[in-house]
Amino acid sequence: MDTACCCHVPVIRIEDYEYGAHVKTPDFHLAPIEALKSTLVYPHRHDFYHMMWVLAGSGSHVIDSVRYDVRPNTLYIMAPGQIHDLDLSADTLGYSLSFSSDFFAFRVQNRHTETDVPVYNFEQLAPCVNLSDAQVRELARVMDGIRHEYQEEQVGYTDAIWAYLHVFLIKVARMCDAAAIRDAAATRSVLLSRRFKSLLEKHFRSVNEAADYARLLNVTERALNEATRQALGSTAPKLIRERVMLEAKRLLLHSEVNVAEIAAMLSFDDPAYFSRCFRKHTGRSPIDYRRSLDKLHI
Repeated sequence: MDTACCCHVPVIRIEDYEYGAHVKTPDFHLAPIEALKSTLVYPHRHDFYHMMWVLAGSGSHVIDSVRYDVRPNTLYIMAPGQIHDLDLSADTLGYSLSFSSDFFAFRVQNRHTETDVPVYNFEQLAPCVNLSDAQVRELARVMDGIRHEYQEEQVGYTDAIWAYLHVFLIKVARMCDAAAIRDAAATRSVLLSRRFKSLLEKHFRSVNEAADYARLLNVTERALNEATRQALGSTAPKLIRERVMLEAKRLLLHSEVNVAEIAAMLSFDDPAYFSRCFRKHTGRSPIDYRRSLDKLHI
């Protein structure tokens, strides 16, 4: 994602990590969570998928302006582009697990199969999952396998990590609140919706009509809306508006760019029209939204 549009929010790459262990690959990284707070600048966004599993400690975690209490046995799940801020107590323990879309997709493609894990649409997983003791034990067994392969680097270790990660994601998906996960079976509607969301993430700044996405996907607008309604519970136009407004919120919160510039970045020709759309979506003007967030310390 273009880093210039969120002026003061750095984009962290896997190769930027320096904590816990040297970075062995730009596509996967595993390290103790307790080293996070001393080596990374917050807030920031990632260009990869990221899971933070807290085993002990406390604090606060803000993901796209939503604050979550940090507590033991909690898993936080973030997709590329999401902005997050973190404040951890000194006694916090756990794991930081990061992987690129290429790390997962390449191996799925090579197996000529469609994964039923919603990794291609990570936002369908709940961003914060509170785990039971039994669930912690279940995930710990898989994490031990990932950690062993990552540390030992024996022949075929990246394939072994992928296999463990696949199992880990399946288990996490099962543990998430069912209301937060749509049907992830490899149906036509789900596959089309995944392709739409992937295109939306790439083009939401410049393409804002459902009909344009339908043409890119070589389907009718009606078929696209039926697919997203069935798989994601929402129409394509609504998903487009929500994605654009989410980016507007990020820019208002994490940059000093004025409202007219934000409107232009998001392909609104008229700043006043952008402000009306933002007010309709949030219940307040962009300026009022920014002022209200200025009062929060995150």
